[in-house]
Amino acid sequence: MNINNLTNEDKVFIRTIFNEMRNNVKGYLEERDFNLSNPQLFTFLSFSSAALAIASDGDVDEKEIGIIEKISKSIDVRSMVQLDLQEMMSVALEPEGTICNEEFNLRAGSEILYLSKNMKTYEDGFIKAIKAMLTFDLNPGRGNSLTASFTKLMDSIIENNASKNKEEEKKKIEQLKQTLGITSN
Repeated sequence: MNINNLTNEDKVFIRTIFNEMRNNVKGYLEERDFNLSNPQLFTFLSFSSAALAIASDGDVDEKEIGIIEKISKSIDVRSMVQLDLQEMMSVALEPEGTICNEEFNLRAGSEILYLSKNMKTYEDGFIKAIKAMLTFDLNPGRGNSLTASFTKLMDSIIENNASKNKEEEKKKIEQLKQTLGITSN
């Protein structure tokens, strides 16, 4: 994508969405001293659906910690945010003093774990930020879309969890998807 082809309306839309995403998780980012660039924020919010799913039963058990450890190995800004997406994000204002991608990649998994354990405090903001981020998904029904990735990650966590309340967790995840504006196919 060439940012020169973006209209002023497109640029305002991108800036507005990034402001909304950042403002909704601002408290978390400040409390955790986790100053993220736009690509890092996008990546972190993409994986925060794992924390929402894990926290759906109100407890983080050993199996779920193992799931987070596995997920954290796949968190990488450069593979998540390709060059064309980075170029598009460049029209949104970047905060100063952000952490480097290497530090982000190393720290993101522990932040997902912290978020999972403390989701009650941050859930409303993260839901709003994710909803804002999902507005970038112009074709949510496509198999490799952002929305499909969110759904797949949340469903995978519930399926791989050996909880006694698996059916109850599935119901909570479906409610959460509805809140996020994700419809089941």
